[in-house]
Order: sequence, then C-alpha cells, then structure tokens
Amino acid sequence: MRPLAVNFSLLSIFLFASLATPGTLRAKEEPDSASDTGTSPTQLKGVIEAVVTAELEADTEQISSYTIERLIPHGSTVKAGQNVVWFDSEPINEQVKVAEIEMRLATISMEEDEFNHKQFLANQKLKRSAIERTWQAAQQTYNNFVKVDRERTIKTQENLLKGSLASLENAKEELDQLQQMYDADELTEESEEIVLKRAKRAVESAEFRHQSTVIAVDRAIKQGLPRTIAEQEAAFTTAEHAHQKAVRELGVESTRAQIEITKKRDAYKKAQTKLSELKAERKKVVLASKIAGIVVHGKLTRGKLSDKPSSLKKGTTVTGSQVIATVLASGKLQIRLDLTQSNLPVVTPGAKCTITVPGVEGFKATGTVKSVSAIPYAGSRYDCVVSFSAGKHTLTPTMACDVSFASKESKTESNGQK
Repeated sequence: MRPLAVNFSLLSIFLFASLATPGTLRAKEEPDSASDTGTSPTQLKGVIEAVVTAELEADTEQISSYTIERLIPHGSTVKAGQNVVWFDSEPINEQVKVAEIEMRLATISMEEDEFNHKQFLANQKLKRSAIERTWQAAQQTYNNFVKVDRERTIKTQENLLKGSLASLENAKEELDQLQQMYDADELTEESEEIVLKRAKRAVESAEFRHQSTVIAVDRAIKQGLPRTIAEQEAAFTTAEHAHQKAVRELGVESTRAQIEITKKRDAYKKAQTKLSELKAERKKVVLASKIAGIVVHGKLTRGKLSDKPSSLKKGTTVTGSQVIATVLASGKLQIRLDLTQSNLPVVTPGAKCTITVPGVEGFKATGTVKSVSAIPYAGSRYDCVVSFSAGKHTLTPTMACDVSFASKESKTESNGQK
C-alpha cells in the first residue's frame, strides 16, 4: 500500500506541474495588449493600378460639347490604335459651317478696314503738310515783321514827318519871297494882297498839317508800333500753340487708328485660328487608344473607379475636357496607398511590406515602397506608391488589396535575433 501511495502522490505532483507551467509561460510571453509590445504591424488598404494608363478625352477648346454615338463596353480589351469612342459629327459639321460663313464676313470687313486705314494714312500726310504750311506762314509773317516791317514802320513815320516839315518850310519860303517882292514893288497893289493872303493861308495849313503829322507819327511810334509788336508776338505764339496742338492731335489720331487696326487684325487672326482649330477638332469625332489594355468608363481617382456606375452611353453629352474612358495597360502593376501622418515613420521609401489580395487565394507578395509624397495631396493624406510583382497570378487594375508593414521595433528584434 505504501509504494502505491507514493506513486500516486508523485503522479499528482507531475500533473499539477505540467498544467501550471504552460499557463505561467504564456502569462510571461503574451502582453496584456498589442500596444504594450509596440510590435503590431501597420495594416493599410491599397488599390492595384496599372503603371501605364491613357485617358481618352476630346481635349478641345472650340467645340464645347460632344454627343456620344458609340462607346466600347466597360471592361473591354483593346489594342493600341483601336477606336474606343465615336461622337455624333452632324452638330460639329454645322458648327464648322457657321464658322466658315462668319469667317467670310470677317474677311470682307477686314479688307474694308484695311482700305479705310490706307485712306486715313494718306489723309494724315495731307493734314501734316497743311499744318506745316500754316506754321511756316506764321513764322514767315513774324520774321518779316521783326526783321523788316518794324523798322520800316519807324522809317515811314519819320519820312512822313520830314515830308510834312518840308511842306511847311516850302510854304514859309514862298511867303518870304512874296514879301520880298512886295517890298521891292514888283507886285501891283491889287495882286499883292491876294497872293500874300493865299501864301499866309498855305503856311497856316502847312503848319496845321505838320502838327497833325507830328501827333500821328508820335502815336504811331509810341502807341501803334508797340501794339503791333504785341499783336505779332501773340499771333506767333497762337500759331505756335495751334501747330503743337495740331501735331499732337495728328499723332493721337494716328496712334488711335493704329491701335484700332491692330485690334481688328488680331481679332481677324484669332478668328482664323479659331476656324483652323475647329476644323482640326472636327477630326476628333473618333477617339482611339494609344495603348493596349482594358477600357474602363470615366476617370480613375488614385487608381479607383467611382463608387457609382458610369452613366456614359449612346446619346450622352460630354464636354471637350471630360475624360470619357481610361485604358489600363496590362502587365506592370503598382499599388497606390493613402497614408496618414502617423504612418510616415513606418512607411518610408525602400521599406518592405507584405501584400495580399482578398479573393485571390494563395496570393502573397513582397512589395517595396517606391515613393512617399513630402506634402499631403489633400488634407492630411499623403500619397504612396508601392512596387511589386504579381508573379503567376492574374491581377486586374482597380482591385483592392491589403498591405502590411512590420513595425520598426519588430524589425530591430528580428535583426538582433539574426
């Protein structure tokens, strides 16, 4: 009995030790939470996208809208150079026809404007010649007065005064001679009285005329001449101002006319360019893919399709700058991630990650961070591109994927164990 009891006790101790030890070890190895170790991986959602894509849009300026006539189904595979979108050409042809009519009218108007401008330039030359002639005439008149007429006026007045004085002296001399003849008894008594009387009157008249001449000459020199000088100077200054004004107005008219004709020429050239662009844009009634790949309707946003199905179909009106379809080249793929600021210490250029794709059984790849934007592209979200190889698996652009980055602490521990 005693050996059996001892064996039973040893067995009980062994069982108790075997049950207690794993629990204790787990308690020591497992933390209370993931945050206690700091080694939990960073899990991110990404989108698989084609490295090479081609957006199909009319890319027009003159044609503002198109109507879709035909569109390759969403998800179709196309070859490089294959047509993807067809537009209704009838409205565009009508727009070109209207533009050509407007261009013909603009040409007629431009030819008329050019003719009128040539006539204007010819008239400007005539006006300029007339202005210069008027100015030259004013200069000549002033120069004639300053150089000749002013001195001539003074000499004329002096000559009048001399003539008047000479007439007075002649009349007095005749009176003296008659008086001498009378004293010598060479005249009869009857005739001497008449002749002397006439001579005296002649002297009186000469004296009066001489006095009048003296007054007139004095006024002409002291009053009339200064007034004439002032009038001549004023006339010259007025003519000079008129010449300056006429020249300036002529220049302003020429500048204004040149600006106007330049504006019309520029407008005409723009109309020509508009028509040429319109004719060139008319050729874009069919859009072909430049690359081979899968066609998806609409524009991708960071590799993603819109949450709503595309409404593009026959009869839909689109703008000239609207992306109608996107061709995704098959072959080389990459992953687009959205990062928050807290992800930046872990997700750095060159960092390795593990990639899985929901729904693709057995796919697991290692990726490398190709780039991380230095500045957020929106809000506090940073752009990140991860390069990877799909291997033998067939992955399609726009598929969602899971990307896992090991924490820096786990990397350090892994390196230490090595």
